[in-house]
Amino acid sequence: MKKHKLIIAAASCVFIAVFTQELSSQNVRRSGGVSGGAGSSRPRGMRMRRMPGRPDFERMKNMSPEEKAKYFQELLEEQRRVAEEQEALAMQQALGVDEKQWKVIEPKLKKVKSYREQAFIGTKPPFQSNFSTFSTGPGVAGGFGGFSGGFQFQAGGNAGGMATSSISPIGDPDRPLTDGERLIEELQWLLQDPEPEPAELRQKLDALRRAREKATKQWVRAQQELRKILNLRQEATLVMMGFLN
Repeated sequence: MKKHKLIIAAASCVFIAVFTQELSSQNVRRSGGVSGGAGSSRPRGMRMRRMPGRPDFERMKNMSPEEKAKYFQELLEEQRRVAEEQEALAMQQALGVDEKQWKVIEPKLKKVKSYREQAFIGTKPPFQSNFSTFSTGPGVAGGFGGFSGGFQFQAGGNAGGMATSSISPIGDPDRPLTDGERLIEELQWLLQDPEPEPAELRQKLDALRRAREKATKQWVRAQQELRKILNLRQEATLVMMGFLN
């Protein structure tokens, strides 16, 4: 149920943004387009090709609430896939590698990114990469967006600004939470109490520090493995992006 609500909430934001854009584009088309005049309008009855990740409003008209929830989930998965493909292509170009080289680099780079996010879980970013405009969260669903703090709470909050909804795993929303993610969620709920139990709070903090230290060691080892297959220019590029120290 909780995951179902999160999907609907996230999809609603997408729906509103795209719907606004759709209305704007319809106004442009009614006026004959930006530069093509009346002749630029498409023939009556011909539907525009839907862009990946954008809702099909005609298809949605006759959907039940359950069908819309399922459709929004499929839409979010499509958006994630498109973002991953675009980011992977951009990373390939930044590193100057072909498909064959990328297949060797990509899995090692994903390990570096995953451990880096866990090493800094719950903290503000020590480094903000400008590499990707698709960076809307920590790594964007397993992609290679610039470091964004490694963790985000889901929508929701109280008057004090503390989010109260549950969190989602970094990258793959269907996988189990890591130790660090679970501890952040537990601390989040503890801090809803103005006077949390000191012993319990201290125990969670110590556990979170240990989880970060463990991930930091894994990040260091993953960096060493990645450096073995990079030339100096590629290494410098990833250092500037914040993936490597």
